[in-house]
Amino acid sequence: MSEILINVRGSHSVEVPPEVGVVHAEVRFAGASPEVVLDRLRHGVARVRERLEQLESDGAVDRVVIQQARTSIDRDGPKGRDWLKVVHRATVWFWADFVDFEELGVWVGRSATEEGVQVRDVSWRLAKETQLNAEREVRQEAVRQAKVRAQDYADALDLGPVSVRSINDVGFHRDVAYASMAVGPEVELAPELAFDPDDITVSAEVEAAFAVGS
Repeated sequence: MSEILINVRGSHSVEVPPEVGVVHAEVRFAGASPEVVLDRLRHGVARVRERLEQLESDGAVDRVVIQQARTSIDRDGPKGRDWLKVVHRATVWFWADFVDFEELGVWVGRSATEEGVQVRDVSWRLAKETQLNAEREVRQEAVRQAKVRAQDYADALDLGPVSVRSINDVGFHRDVAYASMAVGPEVELAPELAFDPDDITVSAEVEAAFAVGS
């Protein structure tokens, strides 16, 4: 019997609870005096840094990244007027990796009462080692599923055991959940938030060719 090729796909996915909550936020101020605006920004960033570094020391935060200040100047006032007042703006973006979701909820909620602080969003991810292990698991299982599928086709035709000829990694997919955090006055009434993020889906797919016969 001549060799017969069986081309199949295999896939697998797992649901893994997130281990890191990444909060993206900014400290920003605006005003007529650049000196006053920058001074308020320095004090605002200092308060944020102090609290996040304390949480990092306590083990609730794994990493904190605070970027350089960005400044801009524009003009504000009613449309159609020849003279518009000058507005100086200053912003510092930062993000922090929380491994304690309870502390994350407390920090986000209390940030609503901090002047100049705006939380933009919270995303969820896995720890690096967990991510690598999950990817390895789904890739290997996807290959096994492909072999099972090819053998099913071969068995239906009484062709005997299959042997692999090629495997093409289509790739893996990881869902990343985001929580919009446009913090408003309603949060000030309940400063401690509770986060219950969905599991993260890690999946992989392969294309494989198996042969039967000689």
